[in-house]
Amino acid sequence: MQLSTIPKDSIINMAEENGGQVVSNFLLHGLKIKNDTGENIILKDISFELYSAGVAVKQVTYQGKYLDNAVENFAENNGWLCKDIGAKLFLGEEDFWNAECFAKSVVMNENQETGIFNEYFITVHESAIDELRIKVAYDKFGEKHVQELSVPLVQYENKNQYIFPLKGSISTCGHYKSLLDHRQHYSMEFAIDMAQYNVEQKLSYKENMSKEDYVVYGKDVLAIADGEVVDCYHSFEITTSWNWSERKPFIDQYGFMPAQCGNHIVLKHDNEEYSFYGHLATDSLTVKKGDKVKQGQVIAKVGHTGMSGCPHLHFQLMDGPDFLADRGLPCSFSNIRNVDGDRISLIEEENIIVHAE
Repeated sequence: MQLSTIPKDSIINMAEENGGQVVSNFLLHGLKIKNDTGENIILKDISFELYSAGVAVKQVTYQGKYLDNAVENFAENNGWLCKDIGAKLFLGEEDFWNAECFAKSVVMNENQETGIFNEYFITVHESAIDELRIKVAYDKFGEKHVQELSVPLVQYENKNQYIFPLKGSISTCGHYKSLLDHRQHYSMEFAIDMAQYNVEQKLSYKENMSKEDYVVYGKDVLAIADGEVVDCYHSFEITTSWNWSERKPFIDQYGFMPAQCGNHIVLKHDNEEYSFYGHLATDSLTVKKGDKVKQGQVIAKVGHTGMSGCPHLHFQLMDGPDFLADRGLPCSFSNIRNVDGDRISLIEEENIIVHAE
């Protein structure tokens, strides 16, 4: 039995202390279970065991009718995760799963496979969860076998010091505690959308607002640290639809990135961390590929291009320059405060306002 995961090497745990306990919060994007035993087998259960410093803390198990349903639903609903944009956006790669080999029941023929997509874990313990043990039990010729895989959990520390990409009081949303927003995508797991309210604390405040009516539209976008422009696009003028059939013609004509993210910039920083800025205003970029930038330098203006619900900045940090292949990373900032005026570094709550100096 072959077990494979995404991420492959380790999972980032967004652990935080709360009331003397630690809340662990992490996501397994994908688990592949492939029958490579050379014989037909019967899948009996899939268990996820959570450990902290070698101590078992919690177990989540699919078995019985729940396992039956999980295997059937996976085969019926997840073929789109095997190829093309869907696979890249959600898993960072194609061909992790092979839809032609999906098992439709717990009776798995040779070389058939099944899996788990986007399994979320949130648990409270006296210390952070630092290991996920996956155990898959199956019967072969009436004998029980168990295949195990251990995946370490890490609490990621940024390798560079970053400033917030906008100045002033900024509303933030779509971050990692919004489980079905950015987080379910591989590179966007820790992405943040940034907008701005007017003096009445409203984002939308009148009928038929134009993009210029939004407070954040045209606001300066800043480089979060010294770096080099490794990718950018500046001339896309369109706000595309959430509807795939309506967006597809723009993808065919302009490419996926402009149609999805509009005008955008990718900066390479020291220690293999990369920042991404999306939905930028058309022809507002002040940099081009190959340019060196300094921390705080204006690199563009906030826009409303690509798949954008309203004018805002889409921001994320990655471990490489490729929006469709590289892994999302948490990003801490050195110059933000919360609404109480307390200095914070990591945005740990959904829909909060921060002030960037």
